[in-house]
Amino acid sequence: MDLLNSGVRSLDVAAHHKAFFKIGDAVANLLYTLAKAKIALATTHRFEVQGSPKVSARILVDGLARANGAAGTRYTAKGGAHGIADVAEAILAYGWSQGIIDFSDAETIASPVIAKALESPQASPMKLHDEWAAFADGFGQVLAKILTSQ
Repeated sequence: MDLLNSGVRSLDVAAHHKAFFKIGDAVANLLYTLAKAKIALATTHRFEVQGSPKVSARILVDGLARANGAAGTRYTAKGGAHGIADVAEAILAYGWSQGIIDFSDAETIASPVIAKALESPQASPMKLHDEWAAFADGFGQVLAKILTSQ
């Protein structure tokens, strides 16, 4: 972590730093994949991950909006959804590099999705929109944890 922390000592700087965007992309995708595995175990009792291992920019954008609301912050970016998702990923990288979050936070991301999946009957699978909204809630909680630690 020394490499990440040398020269970038604040969340405000990290949130707009290209290296943090790249590292945060990997952190976000790993958290997402771990969360999907936890969801599969909770709902089907099988350890498998279906679908893309990459978190959608839309989920990160919505998650950051929820986190900003919860933390009373205004982290955003110009350039639309992709730019805002980059900022969310950079915040995740910063939180990970500072020890604020770790990969056990995948449980926080998975919990809203599991709750939503278990409330709908098996014959009626969760709609994609509902799944994405639940993932956005989970990512929002993790991002808020980082934002409120400052």
